[in-house]
Amino acid sequence: LPSLYRSYVQFMIGTWMLLPPSLYELIFGTKIVVTGDQLERKESSLIIANHRTRLDWMFLWSVTGRARVSALLKIILRGDLKHIPGFGWSMQFGSFFFLSRKWANDEKYMTEKISFLANSDDNYKLLVFPEGTDFEPKTKAKSDKYAEKEGWPYLEYLLHPRSTGFMHCVKEYRKGKLDSIYDITMAYPKTLPHRGEMDLISGRFPEEIHTNIKRYDAADVPRDNDIALEGWLRDRWYEKEKLLKTFYEKGEFPVSDSQKRPYFSDSANSFRWPIFLIWNAALFLILYLLIISPATRSYFLFANVTLFLLSSTGLLEDLDRRCEK
Repeated sequence: LPSLYRSYVQFMIGTWMLLPPSLYELIFGTKIVVTGDQLERKESSLIIANHRTRLDWMFLWSVTGRARVSALLKIILRGDLKHIPGFGWSMQFGSFFFLSRKWANDEKYMTEKISFLANSDDNYKLLVFPEGTDFEPKTKAKSDKYAEKEGWPYLEYLLHPRSTGFMHCVKEYRKGKLDSIYDITMAYPKTLPHRGEMDLISGRFPEEIHTNIKRYDAADVPRDNDIALEGWLRDRWYEKEKLLKTFYEKGEFPVSDSQKRPYFSDSANSFRWPIFLIWNAALFLILYLLIISPATRSYFLFANVTLFLLSSTGLLEDLDRRCEK
């Protein structure tokens, strides 16, 4: 029964995660450009990425959707996002991570959740933003000040990564199954959705989203040495800085000759129209039933109150992990 529940939830959440890309690609014309190494579905992986905007995690769904790994993706996010009606509740069903940003509270929480992923039969992918917050003037100034104090190089396009959470993820994942670490660099050459969720409401989406992916075998990442592991993470950020400098000078990420081919086949785009039509048809059906049916309105109210209470008490998150226990 727990495995059946998990399969059902993975399918529904994976399908739901294809809806936003369908909307902003088809309705707002956002162009997705991906270069670099392939995301492998059959690997248990950690994904690290720079955090240029508050919505990077959602824009990456265009990549994971085409790579057919949406149902296996888990993301580390701010704790307050979990209580957003509908959106946040869905992410709780999907076993996303929601942090308080207080390590004393988050350490045990992360350990338990990562242990579940790393020891699962499924090849989950955990997305981490080591910078800890999105790039904006206030956070950039704070990052620069700390880097100057520590004697680190100046970064123009990035915040310096915070190593504590990343190192904890690597160590805990290695207690189970960790095949690879993917380093994703994101860039927005035109419109930048700097207002986060408000941009969703106003329909302000980027015209282009560029991502470059580099795969590292987990066996080649430092083990049992915190200083070396932290240094490995910082080296990745110094490489990102060079990548982004090249990108904003030339308008594209540098790629090798072997990578000068379409990253995804044409069939990888086939999910957009079916997902768009199915979800919107379902939405209109629900709205229609809410208008004409008192029973539907009563059920809708009951369901939302129940989900609100479950979310507020912490019972909604990680239902699959509780079922397994």
